Amino acid sequence: MEDIRKIILGTGSYSTVKSGNTVSITGDGGNAWGYFGPSYKALAPKLVTYLPYAEKYELLKELEETIRDYLIHNKNVDEKYVKEYQKFRKEIEDEYIRSFYEIRLKDLDVYELLYKLEKRFGHDIILLCHETIEEFCHRRLVADYIELKTGIYIPEVEVDEKGFVKKRNPIRYKNRLIDTINKV
Repeated sequence: MEDIRKIILGTGSYSTVKSGNTVSITGDGGNAWGYFGPSYKALAPKLVTYLPYAEKYELLKELEETIRDYLIHNKNVDEKYVKEYQKFRKEIEDEYIRSFYEIRLKDLDVYELLYKLEKRFGHDIILLCHETIEEFCHRRLVADYIELKTGIYIPEVEVDEKGFVKKRNPIRYKNRLIDTINKV
């Protein structure tokens, strides 16, 4: 590896990355979202991590919808609903982070991962999955974990059809990963 900073250009969503050296890190390789390019499933969440989160995420979306409806009809919302939503969201995300860390990240040699990615896909890789930048996403857990182990920050990117790269400010999970690592 000549310069590990050149291996991963960023992370992104299938909907916002239209070109580049893309690699899916979802279980189905992105096929459900119309992506049929290269994939690296060793970074995908296992069902034991994903299914409990998905079930609770549906409940979270219902709570969010209730808050949204309340705002539409009443112009303001009782703070207790917002706090309940935030607490529940953090709770299910923390469960996911713990499970993903224990199953995928805890024993991961990040330098070996970067070597494998470089050997298989080259440089300027964009790791993809389906969530938007505003949503909780395992690709950002992977990016933040790589940063924790190497000091290399991996941005969230959008790439248009002509290859223009726009860096975005993603949700960061570095501190929550540190908390999880310290608890496990």
